Amino acid sequence: MIKIPYTFKIIFPVIGWGALCVFFSYTLVLTVTNIDEEFLFYGTPLYFGFLLLFFLLRYGFGFFYKEARILNKSISYQQEIKGSQEEIKETLKALVAFCKNLYSFSFASGLIFISMAVLFIALNYGNLKDFLIVLISSLVGLFFFVTFSMFFSQQAVFPVIKKCREMISQEEDIVLSSVKSKFYLLFLFPFFSVLIVMICVYPVDYKTIILALIGVIMALIVGRVIYSYIYRSFSEIERFGRKANANFIIGSLDKEFVELASNFSKLSQEMNLLKKQSDKTEKEMKKRMEELEKFFDLTIDRENKMVDLKKEITKLKECTKKQS
Repeated sequence: MIKIPYTFKIIFPVIGWGALCVFFSYTLVLTVTNIDEEFLFYGTPLYFGFLLLFFLLRYGFGFFYKEARILNKSISYQQEIKGSQEEIKETLKALVAFCKNLYSFSFASGLIFISMAVLFIALNYGNLKDFLIVLISSLVGLFFFVTFSMFFSQQAVFPVIKKCREMISQEEDIVLSSVKSKFYLLFLFPFFSVLIVMICVYPVDYKTIILALIGVIMALIVGRVIYSYIYRSFSEIERFGRKANANFIIGSLDKEFVELASNFSKLSQEMNLLKKQSDKTEKEMKKRMEELEKFFDLTIDRENKMVDLKKEITKLKECTKKQS
């Protein structure tokens, strides 16, 4: 029976999405510009085929990459995990490193492809408009590709990471990413949407450019407001663990955050109640221990006195025998 590597579950959707991003940029460039189709028709599939092969060898089968070999060895395609505690810790580290390396490699490979395409256009075509369209279209496709690689890879390993954490007692030396970077990507989507609209508008004049810049600024402002609102709610939840007050209050108007805050408050109140009961039990135990120690001291003292009395009785008996 052929064993399918676990990493294929992550790699194939990423490659499929990459092909869709390449097709999107390819179609956009051919639709708007006057660039010769021959270069794009032969160059793009050739580069993508090379990238596909390298992706499969490095991240699919695990050649040239240690973390992929660890994952394919420890995790089955059905997401079953095997190994000792130490091996599972190594698997968890490999999962984190795999996701980080996957989208960073996606970004690096995409930049190389963009550099090649832009360099070819600059050397063979003197039209600034075509040059800018190729550059922006490629950057938009790269952004979509890298964003999908980041979010999908972390979503795909979610159940496996959960199982690993259930099977080990403590995570060691694992550097995790912050949710802040994901929010920044979230509000960049409107920005690139405006760029796509700007590319497709022809002919381009100064009014179109001014309108597009206003749209970009508005998209960035709206994205920043959305990010600040959501991240502030998460920050309040993160600070909850450092509060001594049992009543957890949040300023959000979303019912999910409010219900979460309410559940945290109930949990904190129950923990405080358990702490009070524990403190009361501890005081009672100390009092009981003190009473036992006093009783023990009295008992020992009584036993010592009994021993002394027995010795005196014995001496008196001996004296009585001698006198008689």
